[in-house]
Amino acid sequence: MTPSPTVKSVNARLADELAVREAQVAATVRLLDEGATVPFIARYRKEITGSLDDGQLRLLEERLGYLRELDARRTAVIASISEQGKLTDDLRTALLTADTKSRVEDIYLPYKPKRRTKAQIAREAGLEPLADRLLADPTLVPEAAAADFLGEDVADAAAALDGARHIIIERAAEDAELVGAVRAKFWSDGTLRTSLSSSDAAKNPAAQKFRDYFEFSEPLEKMPSHRVLAVMRGEKEQVLSLNLDGGDDDVYHAMVAQTLGVDLTAKTPATPWLATTVKLAWRVKLMVSAAVDARVKLKQRAELDAVSVF
Repeated sequence: MTPSPTVKSVNARLADELAVREAQVAATVRLLDEGATVPFIARYRKEITGSLDDGQLRLLEERLGYLRELDARRTAVIASISEQGKLTDDLRTALLTADTKSRVEDIYLPYKPKRRTKAQIAREAGLEPLADRLLADPTLVPEAAAADFLGEDVADAAAALDGARHIIIERAAEDAELVGAVRAKFWSDGTLRTSLSSSDAAKNPAAQKFRDYFEFSEPLEKMPSHRVLAVMRGEKEQVLSLNLDGGDDDVYHAMVAQTLGVDLTAKTPATPWLATTVKLAWRVKLMVSAAVDARVKLKQRAELDAVSVF
């Protein structure tokens, strides 16, 4: 059996991130835990911290909170999955090596207790085998395959196929590798676009401070923090509408299809139904998740940059 990887201590990870000695981090963490403020430490405790400057200290404080939350959440997730009797060595390893809270949540999603989703209701109605059949054999005619699953809870073929579709979409949305790949692609290829929130928004004199963003776009990955803060402030003041666009939908459709084992180019009876399912998985679930994640990254970047200039 391959031993599980060990998670570096918070202090060790902070030392790596800030490119300083672990002893400097440990001393600073002790001061913070004792209630000392960053300005106080920067001014009066240089001999203890090894002369970490104000920017380094603020970043350390920010990341200390995040990494502690990450470790606490990781521990809780491992305990939850273990209580369900579903914790494998591979799953434990994936959680122990996850370096962000979003990655931990992506891995946990299939095991997370949830309300009864449409997919769960469809499973309870016995429609998971239909989903499996259509994925495994696209030569099947969907309506004909669905006829075997009609009953008290499934009135007709349309209802059966709708339930099977919800099951497949949920599978895609809960595949941690796919979710992670989609989020990375969305972040690297995506664009933030802004527009006026309404036709009357520009008439407000206070809105003129956002005039540079009445119609604006910029790649997510390259957007500097001051512009992130500006457009988010414009959104908060109901002057701007923000739209995060991940780029070419076809690229994401191909990623979803590969994960589900769907050949979008096949000339088979079930291909149109499967292709629609793939597109819905992207647009209804994965795109929304990726956009939310990108927005969080933008906000975190702006906050961290703001901290580093103090």
